[in-house]
Amino acid sequence: MLPRETLDSFTAPDGNEFRLVRHDRDLYIELDGAELMSTRRTGSEVRLAELGCERLGRDKPRVLVGGLGFGFTARAVLPHLPPGGRVTVAELFPQIVEWNRTHAAHLYGNTLEDPRLQIEVGDVWALIGRGGWDAILLDTDNGPDAACLDRNDRLYGRAGLERIRAGLTENGRLAIWSADALQRFVKSMGRAGFDSRCLTVRERGSKGSSYAVFIGDLGKAGRPSNVGRGGRRPPRSGRAGRR
Repeated sequence: MLPRETLDSFTAPDGNEFRLVRHDRDLYIELDGAELMSTRRTGSEVRLAELGCERLGRDKPRVLVGGLGFGFTARAVLPHLPPGGRVTVAELFPQIVEWNRTHAAHLYGNTLEDPRLQIEVGDVWALIGRGGWDAILLDTDNGPDAACLDRNDRLYGRAGLERIRAGLTENGRLAIWSADALQRFVKSMGRAGFDSRCLTVRERGSKGSSYAVFIGDLGKAGRPSNVGRGGRRPPRSGRAGRR
């Protein structure tokens, strides 16, 4: 068996340790020794982008992605954007941005030179507050009940969901990646003003591990057309930490 090689690491201000690890041809980001994300399992990240961009309709849509990871969600947004569109990625840690520009550069091709893509080092909470987003895609945690950083808990409460709603355009969409489906969170989204549901996504088409994407839509004037209608519940995943 090939050994795992630590390429770099850093300790966040809250004491959490992040490590970039290579095993064979794959890269992994670990948080306190647990796998957070990898280049091996990426299908659900791509699906998050596809679902999140289904309602884009303006000539110059603006998409916000929370969490860079290895960039699979951000890159999957680009085919859905016209020349005047833009995807902004909020990544809290500059070290992860640097890992993408160095150790993971082979994954990007010319993506980093695409004028429609912008990576900003900072908290997605602040970028949400700028407003005017046609879609907000969050891939920052393992899900609403499994935030990887304490500061991310605020994204999934009533105040956070209302902040996201206010940051979206009148027909905007919120999409959140999660390891597990939580019907109580679907209801929470509905109470915050979203037409909400939960969809099953898999790593490889109809095969592979199952995850969830929470979808929240707004109608005209920022009002939902069918609040909290629920959705399908995917089976619980046995996958270890994600974000």
